Amino acid sequence: MQLVAIFAPLGSDTPRRILIVCSYLLLLLFVAANRRRPGLVVLGLGLFLNVLPIVANGGLMPVTPETLDRAHISREDVQPGDWIRNSKDVLKLREDTHLWFLSDRLVAADLPALRVFSIGDLFIAGGLLVTLGDLFLPRLKTVRPDRPAA
Repeated sequence: MQLVAIFAPLGSDTPRRILIVCSYLLLLLFVAANRRRPGLVVLGLGLFLNVLPIVANGGLMPVTPETLDRAHISREDVQPGDWIRNSKDVLKLREDTHLWFLSDRLVAADLPALRVFSIGDLFIAGGLLVTLGDLFLPRLKTVRPDRPAA
């Protein structure tokens, strides 16, 4: 859903905003159904930290002109309130951004793909690492004292 919202020629921003919010709601439902996996709980926290500023700012993740400048991302032809092409971001002035501290405000200018990100994105990355480790690393078996080891 997010790929469609980001890359499909949808014309107006309204369908894009609806798709982004709906995708987060579906992901949060998936996390709730799999809450016994510790990595997915961390990932779900990241999703929740991302959906808050997205919903509070009209369905897209806010990013400020200052953040884009620090990340060396061109913002020509983009005015505050406009969707930034090929992203799920909307350009907003800091004073107009609700929950700014949870928005895309962190910068890694040296990365080719993900140059601006949020605190929620860090939790999502951590949750993915824990989940992958949980799925692919061998489990340690504990020997109970009342049973002999096999």
